[in-house]
Amino acid sequence: MEPEESMVNAAKAAQILIEAHLGNQLLDDIPDDCKPASPEDALAVQEVMLGHSDITYAGWKVARTNEELQREAGLTEPAYGPIFSEFIHENGHHFAGGAPSIRAIECEFAVILAKDLPASGAPYTVDQAADAVGTMHPAVEVTGQRFKSRNDLGRPATTMDFAGNFAFVFGDGITDWQTFDLPNHGVEHIIDGEVIATSTGANVLGNPLNSVSWLANKLATRGLELKAGDWISTGAATGPIPVAAGVGVAAAFGDLGRAHCKLPNN
Repeated sequence: MEPEESMVNAAKAAQILIEAHLGNQLLDDIPDDCKPASPEDALAVQEVMLGHSDITYAGWKVARTNEELQREAGLTEPAYGPIFSEFIHENGHHFAGGAPSIRAIECEFAVILAKDLPASGAPYTVDQAADAVGTMHPAVEVTGQRFKSRNDLGRPATTMDFAGNFAFVFGDGITDWQTFDLPNHGVEHIIDGEVIATSTGANVLGNPLNSVSWLANKLATRGLELKAGDWISTGAATGPIPVAAGVGVAAAFGDLGRAHCKLPNN
């Protein structure tokens, strides 16, 4: 069966969302021809963003990586979307200025690939995907949205809207991540020095590496592929947990390291 054809004005929608993201703006609404009516519409906007001159492709995020989060969204599998260099920050980043579009915080296992995972090689096993991983990093994903009432636009709007990403902050990478028991590896979600949630890598599709293989195989169905140097933020080990303006946030992964940032005062 042929994929459903997208009916959204993908180029126009992508431009509006990119400008809103770069400018930390919340949109009251978007033109009717930019409103996604289907997953295909949302993916069409993502694909325009991948080659857009105003932002630089850096990799992908995976979201809704456990059954509870999938049920909340009416999904039966994870969601995903591209991430861009302009919204990726080194450890300790202080976000300047207001950011009304920030919504919540997630603690995530992130990786940088050392090898390509071409679409022609799919389907990939978890072991094959893991073999492509170079470094593993502790990370904080700051989630957000560009619409004041995104839920009114339906689930495809979240996919179109950077898959809910505001920013991504990463800690130092390690190369001996293979020595860790990732499904049982503990994670602490810390706000202003207080541990407010704990979890393990099992909350990410049972193992963060499952997220890598799932993403590679999903992208292959669209003719897209992962390249050496790409980031993958594998999904929420903790969160999403709503967060107040101006707080300090940390994701503590024990011997895997720690990522932290300071949120802006809105």
